[in-house]
Amino acid sequence: MVGAVEKGIEAARVSKPVAGVYEGVDLRVLPKYISFRAALLQNRLTLQYVILILSAVFCLEFAASRFEIHSLHKKLREKEYILAPGVLDFTVAAPQSVSDTYVEHAVTDFLNLLGNVTPTSIDDQYRALSEFMSPQLKMKFQTEATDVKNKVKSENISELLSVTQKEIRSNGDGYYKVTAVARRDTYVSNEYLGHADEVIEMLMQLVPPKSGKRWYLQINSLTRESANAFRAKSKF
Repeated sequence: MVGAVEKGIEAARVSKPVAGVYEGVDLRVLPKYISFRAALLQNRLTLQYVILILSAVFCLEFAASRFEIHSLHKKLREKEYILAPGVLDFTVAAPQSVSDTYVEHAVTDFLNLLGNVTPTSIDDQYRALSEFMSPQLKMKFQTEATDVKNKVKSENISELLSVTQKEIRSNGDGYYKVTAVARRDTYVSNEYLGHADEVIEMLMQLVPPKSGKRWYLQINSLTRESANAFRAKSKF
Protein backbone atom coordinates (compact mmCIF):
# COMPACT_ATOMS: atom_id res chain seq x y z
CA MET A 1 0.00 0.00 0.00
CA VAL A 2 1.35 3.34 -1.00
CA GLY A 3 1.07 5.84 1.72
CA ALA A 4 1.60 9.56 2.05
CA VAL A 5 5.27 9.10 2.78
CA GLU A 6 5.84 7.05 -0.29
CA LYS A 7 3.96 9.59 -2.41
CA GLY A 8 6.24 12.32 -1.05
CA ILE A 9 3.41 14.16 0.47
CA GLU A 10 4.58 13.69 4.09
CA ALA A 11 8.22 13.67 5.29
CA ALA A 12 9.46 10.49 6.83
CA ARG A 13 9.49 10.50 10.62
CA VAL A 14 12.91 9.94 12.25
CA SER A 15 13.03 8.55 15.80
CA LYS A 16 15.28 10.55 18.31
CA PRO A 17 16.76 9.22 21.56
CA VAL A 18 15.62 10.67 24.88
CA ALA A 19 17.63 13.75 25.86
CA GLY A 20 20.46 12.90 28.33
CA VAL A 21 20.40 9.19 27.62
CA TYR A 22 23.13 7.43 25.72
CA GLU A 23 22.98 3.78 24.91
CA GLY A 24 20.57 3.25 27.71
CA VAL A 25 22.64 5.19 30.25
CA ASP A 26 21.02 8.23 31.85
CA LEU A 27 23.73 10.88 31.76
CA ARG A 28 21.57 13.47 33.50
CA VAL A 29 22.47 12.12 36.96
CA LEU A 30 26.22 12.13 36.25
CA PRO A 31 26.95 15.74 37.43
CA LYS A 32 25.15 15.11 40.71
CA TYR A 33 27.05 11.86 41.24
CA ILE A 34 30.38 13.51 40.48
CA SER A 35 29.57 16.38 42.85
CA PHE A 36 28.57 13.93 45.57
CA ARG A 37 31.73 11.87 45.19
CA ALA A 38 33.90 14.97 45.15
CA ALA A 39 32.24 16.31 48.31
CA LEU A 40 32.56 12.89 49.99
CA LEU A 41 36.25 12.62 49.11
CA GLN A 42 36.87 16.17 50.34
CA ASN A 43 35.16 15.44 53.64
CA ARG A 44 37.19 12.27 54.09
CA LEU A 45 40.41 14.09 53.26
CA THR A 46 39.56 16.89 55.68
CA LEU A 47 38.75 14.31 58.37
CA GLN A 48 42.11 12.62 57.82
CA TYR A 49 43.92 15.96 58.15
CA VAL A 50 42.05 16.73 61.37
CA ILE A 51 42.84 13.28 62.80
CA LEU A 52 46.53 13.65 61.89
CA ILE A 53 46.74 17.12 63.47
CA LEU A 54 44.97 15.98 66.66
CA SER A 55 47.17 12.87 66.85
CA ALA A 56 50.31 15.02 66.53
CA VAL A 57 49.05 17.39 69.25
CA PHE A 58 48.22 14.49 71.57
CA CYS A 59 51.63 12.90 70.96
CA LEU A 60 53.42 16.17 71.72
CA GLU A 61 51.30 16.69 74.83
CA PHE A 62 52.01 13.14 76.00
CA ALA A 63 55.73 13.51 75.36
CA ALA A 64 55.83 16.86 77.19
CA SER A 65 53.92 15.46 80.18
CA ARG A 66 56.19 12.41 80.39
CA PHE A 67 59.28 14.61 80.22
CA GLU A 68 57.89 16.85 82.96
CA ILE A 69 57.00 13.86 85.15
CA HIS A 70 60.46 12.39 84.59
CA SER A 71 62.16 15.66 85.56
CA LEU A 72 59.95 15.99 88.65
CA HIS A 73 60.75 12.42 89.71
CA LYS A 74 64.43 13.16 89.22
CA LYS A 75 64.23 16.29 91.38
CA LEU A 76 62.17 14.41 93.96
CA ARG A 77 64.79 11.68 94.19
CA GLU A 78 67.50 14.32 94.60
CA LYS A 79 65.65 15.87 97.55
CA GLU A 80 64.50 12.64 99.13
CA TYR A 81 67.58 11.78 101.20
CA ILE A 82 70.08 13.72 103.25
CA LEU A 83 73.35 12.55 104.76
CA ALA A 84 74.08 13.83 108.24
CA PRO A 85 77.69 14.87 108.93
CA GLY A 86 79.53 12.04 110.64
CA VAL A 87 76.65 9.59 110.04
CA LEU A 88 76.85 6.80 107.46
CA ASP A 89 73.10 6.40 107.06
CA PHE A 90 70.43 8.30 105.13
CA THR A 91 67.65 10.36 106.67
CA VAL A 92 64.42 11.03 104.79
CA ALA A 93 63.98 14.74 104.04
CA ALA A 94 61.28 16.84 102.41
CA PRO A 95 62.23 19.66 100.00
CA GLN A 96 63.75 22.63 101.87
CA SER A 97 63.29 20.95 105.25
CA VAL A 98 64.69 18.13 107.37
CA SER A 99 63.66 16.53 110.62
CA ASP A 100 64.36 18.30 113.90
CA THR A 101 66.38 15.28 114.98
CA TYR A 102 68.73 15.63 112.02
CA VAL A 103 69.31 19.32 112.70
CA GLU A 104 69.86 18.58 116.38
CA HIS A 105 72.49 15.94 115.58
CA ALA A 106 74.20 18.12 112.99
CA VAL A 107 74.45 21.03 115.45
CA THR A 108 75.86 18.71 118.10
CA ASP A 109 78.49 17.46 115.64
CA PHE A 110 79.46 21.00 114.66
CA LEU A 111 79.78 22.13 118.28
CA ASN A 112 81.87 19.08 119.17
CA LEU A 113 84.23 19.73 116.27
CA LEU A 114 84.54 23.36 117.30
CA GLY A 115 84.87 23.04 121.09
CA ASN A 116 86.21 19.64 122.09
CA VAL A 117 89.81 19.98 120.92
CA THR A 118 93.24 18.68 121.84
CA PRO A 119 96.67 19.52 120.41
CA THR A 120 96.61 16.36 118.30
CA SER A 121 93.03 16.62 117.04
CA ILE A 122 92.46 20.32 116.44
CA ASP A 123 93.82 20.35 112.89
CA ASP A 124 91.59 17.51 111.71
CA GLN A 125 88.54 18.78 113.57
CA TYR A 126 88.79 22.33 112.25
CA ARG A 127 89.42 21.01 108.74
CA ALA A 128 86.31 18.78 108.96
CA LEU A 129 84.23 21.66 110.32
CA SER A 130 85.35 24.04 107.58
CA GLU A 131 84.10 21.59 104.91
CA PHE A 132 80.55 22.42 106.00
CA MET A 133 81.07 26.19 105.76
CA SER A 134 80.26 28.53 102.91
CA PRO A 135 83.30 29.54 100.81
CA GLN A 136 83.45 33.01 102.39
CA LEU A 137 83.15 31.73 105.96
CA LYS A 138 85.60 28.90 105.28
CA MET A 139 88.30 31.33 104.18
CA LYS A 140 87.71 33.60 107.18
CA PHE A 141 87.60 30.69 109.63
CA GLN A 142 90.82 29.11 108.37
CA THR A 143 92.62 32.44 108.60
CA GLU A 144 91.45 33.21 112.13
CA ALA A 145 91.95 29.63 113.35
CA THR A 146 95.66 29.63 112.56
CA ASP A 147 96.62 31.50 115.74
CA VAL A 148 94.24 29.41 117.84
CA LYS A 149 95.70 26.14 116.56
CA ASN A 150 99.27 27.33 117.10
CA LYS A 151 98.47 28.35 120.66
CA VAL A 152 96.70 25.07 121.46
CA LYS A 153 99.63 23.00 120.14
CA SER A 154 102.42 25.14 121.59
CA GLU A 155 100.88 25.36 125.08
CA ASN A 156 99.44 21.82 125.09
CA ILE A 157 95.89 23.08 125.67
CA SER A 158 92.82 20.83 125.73
CA GLU A 159 89.28 22.14 125.87
CA LEU A 160 86.01 20.45 126.74
CA LEU A 161 82.77 22.08 125.62
CA SER A 162 79.54 21.28 127.48
CA VAL A 163 76.34 22.72 126.01
CA THR A 164 73.92 23.76 128.74
CA GLN A 165 71.24 25.38 126.60
CA LYS A 166 70.50 25.26 122.88
CA GLU A 167 67.90 26.94 120.69
CA ILE A 168 67.31 26.17 117.00
CA ARG A 169 64.95 28.33 114.97
CA SER A 170 63.86 27.63 111.40
CA ASN A 171 62.29 30.10 108.96
CA GLY A 172 60.75 27.29 106.90
CA ASP A 173 62.87 28.02 103.82
CA GLY A 174 65.86 25.84 104.68
CA TYR A 175 67.60 28.31 107.04
CA TYR A 176 68.31 27.58 110.71
CA LYS A 177 69.48 29.99 113.42
CA VAL A 178 71.32 28.27 116.28
CA THR A 179 72.10 29.82 119.65
CA ALA A 180 73.98 27.61 122.10
CA VAL A 181 75.02 28.47 125.65
CA ALA A 182 78.02 26.38 126.68
CA ARG A 183 80.63 25.93 129.35
CA ARG A 184 84.25 25.65 128.18
CA ASP A 185 86.63 23.82 130.53
CA THR A 186 90.33 24.40 129.81
CA TYR A 187 93.24 22.11 130.60
CA VAL A 188 96.96 22.77 130.11
CA SER A 189 99.18 19.68 130.30
CA ASN A 190 96.34 17.85 132.06
CA GLU A 191 96.05 20.60 134.70
CA TYR A 192 92.61 22.18 135.07
CA LEU A 193 92.70 25.97 134.61
CA GLY A 194 89.01 26.71 135.09
CA HIS A 195 85.98 27.28 132.95
CA ALA A 196 84.28 30.06 131.00
CA ASP A 197 80.70 30.50 129.89
CA GLU A 198 80.23 31.41 126.25
CA VAL A 199 77.57 31.69 123.58
CA ILE A 200 77.96 30.22 120.10
CA GLU A 201 75.73 31.39 117.26
CA MET A 202 75.42 29.79 113.85
CA LEU A 203 73.33 30.50 110.79
CA MET A 204 72.91 27.32 108.74
CA GLN A 205 71.41 26.71 105.32
CA LEU A 206 70.15 23.46 103.82
CA VAL A 207 72.15 23.13 100.60
CA PRO A 208 70.99 20.86 97.69
CA PRO A 209 73.23 18.14 96.26
CA LYS A 210 76.08 19.02 93.94
CA SER A 211 79.07 17.25 92.49
CA GLY A 212 80.71 15.19 95.19
CA LYS A 213 78.24 16.20 97.91
CA ARG A 214 74.76 15.22 99.00
CA TRP A 215 72.26 17.33 100.91
CA TYR A 216 73.95 18.93 103.89
CA LEU A 217 73.64 21.84 106.30
CA GLN A 218 76.03 24.61 105.35
CA ILE A 219 77.26 27.04 108.01
CA ASN A 220 76.95 30.57 106.66
CA SER A 221 78.00 32.41 109.81
CA LEU A 222 79.68 31.44 113.08
CA THR A 223 80.35 33.60 116.14
CA ARG A 224 81.80 32.61 119.50
CA GLU A 225 81.85 35.05 122.40
CA SER A 226 81.65 35.15 126.16
CA ALA A 227 78.26 34.97 127.82
CA ASN A 228 78.73 38.45 129.33
CA ALA A 229 79.49 39.96 125.93
CA PHE A 230 76.44 38.24 124.45
CA ARG A 231 74.15 39.52 127.22
CA ALA A 232 75.53 43.03 126.82
CA LYS A 233 74.94 42.89 123.06
CA SER A 234 71.40 41.60 123.54
CA LYS A 235 70.45 44.63 125.65
CA PHE A 236 70.91 46.98 122.71
